[in-house]
Amino acid sequence: MNYQDLFQCLKGVGLFDLSSFVLPVPGTGYGLYPINCRAENIDADIVTMLTEARNSNLDSFLTFFTATPERTKKWLAEQVAPDSTRILFAVKDIQSNDLYGYMGLAYGDSDGSRIEGDAIVRYAEKTEPGLMRLAFLRLVEWVRFSLRIGEIWLRVLSDNPAISFYQRCGFVSVSEVPLYELKGSTGDIEALAESPDGDSSSVSSRTLAYMRYSPTE
Repeated sequence: MNYQDLFQCLKGVGLFDLSSFVLPVPGTGYGLYPINCRAENIDADIVTMLTEARNSNLDSFLTFFTATPERTKKWLAEQVAPDSTRILFAVKDIQSNDLYGYMGLAYGDSDGSRIEGDAIVRYAEKTEPGLMRLAFLRLVEWVRFSLRIGEIWLRVLSDNPAISFYQRCGFVSVSEVPLYELKGSTGDIEALAESPDGDSSSVSSRTLAYMRYSPTE
């Protein structure tokens, strides 16, 4: 089974339902649980987490809007579900099922040689020092040794403090590219993009860093 078909099964929208899968995070009481994206099976607590975390970290994303539960659920069912190169995992306490955060994979190559870490966000107010790093490294390990995808990348705003977190996880900066401000009909900035979009875009003061997993560098 290629990774795309596996992702669909893990999200509950593939030929087989593998959404009960869990990746235990060694040395912790937590696990990585695939987020079910089948419309009728989307968990309300997951929707709440994604919505609240998105609104609490607006400066970390390339698009600017206020998330709502309805919009989040629609995004899971209509955008994440059909995208066979994308998957999200909830970081949960194995015993209590309390949600701690989430992280994902996206933008994978068709041949399974390259993929990106995506949306690594802590949600819980209570902190477990080192947990998100251990969880992300568990996800990276799964990608490398179970999925056999050799290259793992990240795209992150270069002014995002999370860069130091990714460096501690073994990622190194490879390049930095300019961004363009895309404005809506009211003149407000709606998104940052790597390419301009007509006369309504202008160069942003912010840039985007590309990072590659290179644990030995």
